[in-house]
Amino acid sequence: MIKRINFTILLLFALLALDTRSDSQYAAQPQAQPSEHIADEVIVRFRDGVDESQKDLARFRVLGSRKKVFKTVRGLEVIKLPRNVSVQDAIDLYEQDPNVLYAEPNYILRLTAKPELTATPNDPSFGSLWGLTKINATTAWNNTTGSNNVVVAILDTGTDYNHVDLAANIFNNPGECTADGVDNDGNGYIDDCHGINVAYGTSDPMDDNDHGTHVAGTVGAVGNNGIGVVGVNWNVKILTCKFFDASGSATTEGAIECLDYVKTMKDRGVNIVATSNSWGGGDNSQALYDAIDAQRQSGILFITAAGNGNFFGVGQNNDTAPFYPCTYYLPNIICVAATTSTDGRASFSNYGKRTVHVGAPVMIFSAPSRETLTDRRAALPWPLLMLVVSRHC
Repeated sequence: MIKRINFTILLLFALLALDTRSDSQYAAQPQAQPSEHIADEVIVRFRDGVDESQKDLARFRVLGSRKKVFKTVRGLEVIKLPRNVSVQDAIDLYEQDPNVLYAEPNYILRLTAKPELTATPNDPSFGSLWGLTKINATTAWNNTTGSNNVVVAILDTGTDYNHVDLAANIFNNPGECTADGVDNDGNGYIDDCHGINVAYGTSDPMDDNDHGTHVAGTVGAVGNNGIGVVGVNWNVKILTCKFFDASGSATTEGAIECLDYVKTMKDRGVNIVATSNSWGGGDNSQALYDAIDAQRQSGILFITAAGNGNFFGVGQNNDTAPFYPCTYYLPNIICVAATTSTDGRASFSNYGKRTVHVGAPVMIFSAPSRETLTDRRAALPWPLLMLVVSRHC
């Protein structure tokens, strides 16, 4: 159970607010539009105690095959459908089965911002980080600069774990950093040294989009090393689960597998205090809700973005126009809006008295892919929250 907010989580907050951009190709679409989903897959959860024969029979009714079973949400699986069975038809059939808790589409998710690389050289650039000044990071650093005992999981496009300003803060999984083709720690993944790659089914979470590296740099670029920029946490360990592909597209299934992996690592003794989730989309997913709730049961905070407004780039009230996962009512979710240099809400940022909890500056100068990255319209509030988490965990 989460008793205190850690310094590292404050850091994470800052990152999220910075990561929402109204003119981004990933901006939140109007909720009235049908949500995109995988055309031949459904996510199904069976009630506790249902035996395999009953599950087989349920799959037979929709002519489907089991694609994946999740570990931490009991009875949850992904079903692959044949061409002649639609997603809605399969859901209707599953919902008639008393052994089924729910069935839903496998929604497509989008990043809340796409960072833009500039030609700025990667020189020491703390003076460009006005967002850190705005949140009085230098005062906070008098109390703590983070901790190498605290792990933050980045659920995104991956992380450039070789980056000169990140490498020292990258998590190394003991026993898995020698590429021997063996699952040495028995967690179900082979050679997952720095995390896993759900998007391509490997254990290499290298970034091929830059968004995740941008996030990681805001959370934990090494501080006081005379190189590049500084993260909200000078000292932290970054674990990565890549589930977005190079184009910035992902699914509910991928998000749940990442959460599954994070919870497994936490339950095996890795001190993961929070996950960074700069993404959203799709309709209300009970499966994703259940996976986030499983994180709560393991004491993991879920830091997420409020969203980028409607089709016209105007911020919406998440209390009345839900943007998921921000809108889920769970005590471990911290949803972050974007704020300006005058501490006002950015015009494109979503808001909500009940669903949005904190705001953070909308400009962060970070350091992905061996270049300095400036994302002037991205909201990165949650990385700042991460500093608070590392202080108290």
